[in-house]
Amino acid sequence: MARRWMPVVATVGVAALLAGAAVFTAERAGCAEPGSYVPVPGGVQLIGGCLNSSDLPVAPPPRKQPLPPPKSLLGD
Repeated sequence: MARRWMPVVATVGVAALLAGAAVFTAERAGCAEPGSYVPVPGGVQLIGGCLNSSDLPVAPPPRKQPLPPPKSLLGD
């Protein structure tokens, strides 16, 4: 009967360890003000927090592809 509960106990134990690691990591992040999300016209904006726009990677500019030649509407 004890072997039947072993996977459940192991799963709950691993989940508790991961939750503890997440709390420990968040506590040590060093951010005094976590910020908040505020609805704005057209979406949601993060106000405050420890993230600067310079911390974010910049996406490369899109490559411009040449347009294919136009097809004739007359079937020529």
